[in-house]
Amino acid sequence: MDKNQLAKDIRLAVKNEELDTLKDLLQKETDMLTWMTPFGTWLHVAAAHGHLEIVKFLIKAGLDSSNAQGGTFSTNALERAATKGHLEIADYLISQNIEIDTTEPDRNPLFAAIYGGHLDIVKLLVRNNIDLSINYSSETMKDMDAYSFALERGQTEIAEYLKKEMGVLR
Repeated sequence: MDKNQLAKDIRLAVKNEELDTLKDLLQKETDMLTWMTPFGTWLHVAAAHGHLEIVKFLIKAGLDSSNAQGGTFSTNALERAATKGHLEIADYLISQNIEIDTTEPDRNPLFAAIYGGHLDIVKLLVRNNIDLSINYSSETMKDMDAYSFALERGQTEIAEYLKKEMGVLR
């Protein structure tokens, strides 16, 4: 079977949460497990679509959850789950020791959760010791931490929570 067509079929199975179909497709071509799509790995796709059983299957099948980066900003699956507000997936990925990548704001799952307005994921990340002291400066940000980012995004409930957690006197 043509690899590009197979990749499309796998992506469709992941998006539609068709676990049995996914298993069958990956059995035919085991090297497709590590295929990199424009959206990242299959783990990225499953995390973005909120399919916990697919995420669990992919990790058990051998897809490296801790180091698999891909997609537009070379993020990992935790950032994708945080962006989309999939708490159970974020929690599961953290339990699998996925890296909490804070090297850049686009990779930081806390900033992704703030951007999406997902307070429950912000709390999960704080409970799992994400570094709240990181400040980013770039063309679009000037010395911005998570609290400042939440304020800028109009996420006042998240900003108040972070203010309390950071002990910020603002």
